[in-house]
Amino acid sequence: MTDIIVIENGRELSEYIARIMSRNYFVRYFDGSRLTERGKGYMLDILSASEISQVSCQGGAVILGRGAFLDISAIHGKFTFIVESSQSEQIAALSRCSFPVMTCGAFEKDTVSYTSISDENITVSLNRNITALSGRNVQPLELPVSLMHGREIYFTLAATALRILLDDFDSELGKLY
Repeated sequence: MTDIIVIENGRELSEYIARIMSRNYFVRYFDGSRLTERGKGYMLDILSASEISQVSCQGGAVILGRGAFLDISAIHGKFTFIVESSQSEQIAALSRCSFPVMTCGAFEKDTVSYTSISDENITVSLNRNITALSGRNVQPLELPVSLMHGREIYFTLAATALRILLDDFDSELGKLY
């Protein structure tokens, strides 16, 4: 089981992550008031919260939504953070700690970006080596992914970054979503 914490104002990003991940995993999603379970396979606990101090986990991944408050002093455990590169306050807070950070955005300097985009598809690019939660080193790569109509590009980039971080190379990567 792996813990995924989504820190955001609202639930749109966490619900998207839970829905996408349930296609290949058994997801237990807790939004603060209700617990839902769906999917099959390896278990992911996805927790939605407005701040990290509301969650007690030993490690896993933290996905930060736009404008989410991040109190570094409240983090205990071993986490990898996924953050939108345009969120300078979050990145500044994360730069003061030793947690691995995967930035997602439109630029080559981002850990995860994209090389092409259309109305229906996006080619997501891992631009540098990362260490997956399994401990395996993942080399740069490109993945064609379906783009959910009406969703922010960051949602797709964050979900793809999470799949890479989970070391999910048993599924057919060309059809992640």
